[in-house]
Amino acid sequence: MALRIVRWVLFVALLAGVAQSTPTATGQTALPNIAGVWVLNPALTERPVEIGFSPGWGQAGGDGGGRSGGGRGRRGGSTSGGATGVPPSLRESPDDSVRLQQLTGEARTPPAHLTIVQKTDSVSIADDQGHARTFQTDGRVDDLTIGTVALPATSRWNAGSLIVLYDVESGHQLRFTYTPAANPTRLLVDIRFLERGREGDEVRLTYEPPDAHARAVLSDVPTSTAAPAAPRDARPAAPDPAAPSARPPVLPPGSELRGLTTIGTVVEDLTAQGAACGLDQAKIKTSIARILSDAGFKTERFGNEPSYVLLSVVTSRLPDGTCVSRYDASLISQADATFPYLHGLVAVPVQLLHEGGMAGGSPAAHASAVMDALTRSVNGFVSQIRAANK
Repeated sequence: MALRIVRWVLFVALLAGVAQSTPTATGQTALPNIAGVWVLNPALTERPVEIGFSPGWGQAGGDGGGRSGGGRGRRGGSTSGGATGVPPSLRESPDDSVRLQQLTGEARTPPAHLTIVQKTDSVSIADDQGHARTFQTDGRVDDLTIGTVALPATSRWNAGSLIVLYDVESGHQLRFTYTPAANPTRLLVDIRFLERGREGDEVRLTYEPPDAHARAVLSDVPTSTAAPAAPRDARPAAPDPAAPSARPPVLPPGSELRGLTTIGTVVEDLTAQGAACGLDQAKIKTSIARILSDAGFKTERFGNEPSYVLLSVVTSRLPDGTCVSRYDASLISQADATFPYLHGLVAVPVQLLHEGGMAGGSPAAHASAVMDALTRSVNGFVSQIRAANK
């Protein structure tokens, strides 16, 4: 009887294990979804003051790659010599140096925006720093490049995360782990420096959807603290005759848009990838200038307007041909400012309005999508200016 009970328990446990690993109806295990447009939330980012690999002479000792008592030394590269009694490390090749500097820089200064396209067997990641990489998620080596330098990388799904492992140089690897999170929706990116199999410095990044990031920024306003109440028997303080004159009254919000009659158009230079994706700097400027002109704004002949719309488009092209652009539209005006270290007024540009986002698609439709986005932004500026002048 006892033997039958044991067999039954083992049988139930076996069925439970099979049920947990049952694939989906398509025959494949469901993968986590990290696709979308993501914006970095700096408030939720964890970065040490200094990050990087340990000096090369510290790894050449007999401890198998651990950090020695001599400290970290120079960051971002390895040394070719060592102290007395410590064997020197191998010299770093030019390609190793490029990979080391580039990837360490990406960890130190992470991109503010990510666009991820996810397919069944691959993931493409583009950022606002001009990087666009596609990874095969079956564990095979991807022959990526940094400029003309080879960048071997392997990627795979593991426990709900996408793990990308870059081979930087002998004994040095950089591991990126992308993990989606819900409630709230976020993308967690963990960057870990690996030195001969040992885990070193770590960077933790938190990305959010653009609308969630905007809500977080708007809600992160400290509440005003009321001044402590004066005692009931306290007498009002007499005015100090030596006190400086009171600050002029502050005009209500929107007053900075009143009286705008002349607005120019400035388009920053496009990259070669932007041109390959169908974007044209002259066409963008002509279209936006026409919108402003139809709205009743004047434009000076030589483009010396004190107020102008500044347009910026940064484009990356993924290996599969998909175009991804980060676009920004800003209404800029000149203002006179004083600084404590200077005598006199200084003309400085002030951003009055701003809208931005990302657009992606095939080269045939990409230019139209970016132009539509810029048009909506500038039309929004026009509406706000008109509302302020009523």
